[in-house]
Amino acid sequence: MSKWQQYERVFSHFDENGDGRISPSELQECVRKMGGELSAMDAETTIKFLDLDEDGSVKLEDFVKFVEGDEEEERERDLKEAFKMYAMEESYCITPKSLKRMLSRLGESKTIDECRIMISHFDLNDRSTMSKWQQYERVFSHFDENGDGRISPSELQECVRKMGGELSAMDAETTIKFLDLDEDGSVKLEDFVKFVAGDEEEEREKDLKEAFKMYAMEESCCITPKSLKRMLGRLGESKTIDDCRIMISHFDLNGDGVLNFDEFKVMML
Repeated sequence: MSKWQQYERVFSHFDENGDGRISPSELQECVRKMGGELSAMDAETTIKFLDLDEDGSVKLEDFVKFVEGDEEEERERDLKEAFKMYAMEESYCITPKSLKRMLSRLGESKTIDECRIMISHFDLNDRSTMSKWQQYERVFSHFDENGDGRISPSELQECVRKMGGELSAMDAETTIKFLDLDEDGSVKLEDFVKFVAGDEEEEREKDLKEAFKMYAMEESCCITPKSLKRMLGRLGESKTIDDCRIMISHFDLNGDGVLNFDEFKVMML
């Protein structure tokens, strides 16, 4: 992604109604969704500070000028100090684990999965350079909650619950048995990959393409938060746009905010 596209992507998380402007209420709501708090007065003050043409809201140009402002050197020094508080020393990156630890010190109790979601909102790296195997590993890790290299029925059930769905214990057991090639009661990464890239790809792809068409936006041939919300509504599931963004983020392998057909296949495990 270009630098400008990266800014647009972050800006869109704040611009909830898509009108090209961040209002005080949108800023306040976005901070709340990320697990923080911002008073109405502080939101107004922040917007006034960033609002160059004084129209009561922040446009993309204002946002970019703030990020790339003249006082970059001083601000970068301050940001580096703040970053060190959150980052893992050995990798010099903020991981879900280090974010959870720091938030705990600040009195905020968050799960590892909640920290993953918070990070995904601002993870600007283009994941399209990942190998196919790395992409499978990344999705596999969402299911493998305890990191033991296996997906158990209870982990599958819990992951589906976190994405807003429901899966009975019996259905979870049945799914794991179907995917479990060595019949040890769990699914390893190799089992997972063989299913996704299995021999019966042609027949499964045909079925999945039909399902994909039901969820995708016709003009873009991608599943967007809006099209997912629409289809779930038809199926009797009431979800907000933000709920749908979070569901998509679990399987968005290239980080573009929508699901293409390959990503949809992984989601339909």
